[in-house]
Amino acid sequence: MITIHFLILGACLAASVCFGFFAGRASYLDDGSESGEEESVKSREKRMEKSGRGWTVGSPASGYTTVRQEGPEAEVAIRPTEDRLYAPAAGKVTKLYPLGNAFRFRTECGAELYIQAGDAKDEMLGRHFRPRVVQNEIVCKGKLLLEFDRQGLEAEGISSEISLRVDHYVYGSDVMVTAEGQVRAGDEILWIQELDERGEECLGQPMVGKQCAL
Repeated sequence: MITIHFLILGACLAASVCFGFFAGRASYLDDGSESGEEESVKSREKRMEKSGRGWTVGSPASGYTTVRQEGPEAEVAIRPTEDRLYAPAAGKVTKLYPLGNAFRFRTECGAELYIQAGDAKDEMLGRHFRPRVVQNEIVCKGKLLLEFDRQGLEAEGISSEISLRVDHYVYGSDVMVTAEGQVRAGDEILWIQELDERGEECLGQPMVGKQCAL
């Protein structure tokens, strides 16, 4: 675990341009709407519920989020307003699926995420997806993972919705969805509580609540 932390740190330092994504992007949502203000209040309320130390997972794209599932295997859907998908945290792309629209991603805290753009299943639709990383690549938060053609997908009758799901978490005794509604890429949408003393015995194993699953 220490080794991968050093590798991630080195990759982030070597590719510090990734962080320019947050400073130089011009793709912003309209924050002045009443609905946007209401969702911001909801997000602040959810963040206030957090306790202890933990790790954050950002939104992989700008858009409108809805919660599909809460709890340890939390899942969030994002209706994107841009054609790019970014790394939601520092970590490693452990698997890039053949169609090019889905990834398995291990964050620096050990959480395993499944990220998919679009509901395409036909290999012929692969022309709408342009991955910008390779399998086993170590990236920093904000690294461009994928470019895709929303209009092309919708013309084919395919949803361009992005889904992010927690498949496995090592260091978390709890997973909380902290944002719903309008978000920008990089905004916190999940919070994973750091393992407490009781949970250290589960290191390397999945957990259910505060008990080892295995």
